[in-house]
Amino acid sequence: MPDLNGMMLFAAVVRAKGFSQAARDIGQPKSTISRKVAQLEEQLGVRLLQRDTRNLSLTQVGALFFQHCDSISQEIDAAKAIIENTHSDISGSLRIAIPVSFSQEVIANLCSSFMRLYPNIELDVQFTDSNVGLVGEGYDIAIKYGPLESSDLVARLLFERQPILVASPGYLKKLGTPATPQELAQHSGILLGTSLSAPIWPVGKGSRKTMATFKRKVRVNSASMVKRLAQDDFGIAMLSNTSCKQELAAGTLVPLLQEWPMEPFKVYGVYSSRRQLASNISAFLDFFAKRYSSQESLQSIMN
Repeated sequence: MPDLNGMMLFAAVVRAKGFSQAARDIGQPKSTISRKVAQLEEQLGVRLLQRDTRNLSLTQVGALFFQHCDSISQEIDAAKAIIENTHSDISGSLRIAIPVSFSQEVIANLCSSFMRLYPNIELDVQFTDSNVGLVGEGYDIAIKYGPLESSDLVARLLFERQPILVASPGYLKKLGTPATPQELAQHSGILLGTSLSAPIWPVGKGSRKTMATFKRKVRVNSASMVKRLAQDDFGIAMLSNTSCKQELAAGTLVPLLQEWPMEPFKVYGVYSSRRQLASNISAFLDFFAKRYSSQESLQSIMN
């Protein structure tokens, strides 16, 4: 039988995207966690993680194993909550607005896990890019990209994502590789956005930040579709580095203009100041911030 402690440490490493952050999160030495995970791999007779000096990623069998470890971890959390009677007070309904560019499958998995952990919660999840009014439209939480307009709402930073420009080797072979942001104007772009989104990308940061234009080939509000179209040679796309990590490793997508690193974009959970002490809102945002990244990474591997 696999060592349960090793399984939990393995899951913690995946969620934290590395041994160093996992060590900080759970308060154990990095060397101890690394040794326990290596012992787990030896016990199972398979490699769960691919390691190099800069990156750490799941193998195919590691991705499948993580699903079970993550489920067990959630069950342990739920069991602790029952003993400690901490979750009995987390109840009621939550109406949540989420941008349509978020993976619906990732959100579905996350919400399922949340409701298993908090069985007295009722969720109403709406995918929308409209500027919803939290109070007027009855929303408790809105997940939003920054920067945010100033208001009397409370905004909690959930996580950041590093955007990068990518294209397929086939597209670059036919149309060449842009060497500067200005050369993007001669290229086809796949735009992630709504009907109001203009064909403009903010390339670079600080004093080197420039708004680069491109020839829009297609505009969609699904990040997974943007990635698929980029792989199919239809143009250049801007995606988060986590959403296309596996494609970059496999070489089906190639990073562009790496000497022009971009500002990370921030994702916030926004709610009314009237409800800043609501335990169900706090519980959902805590869970979302902790679990979204691991669900997104897992989904990118499984697709």
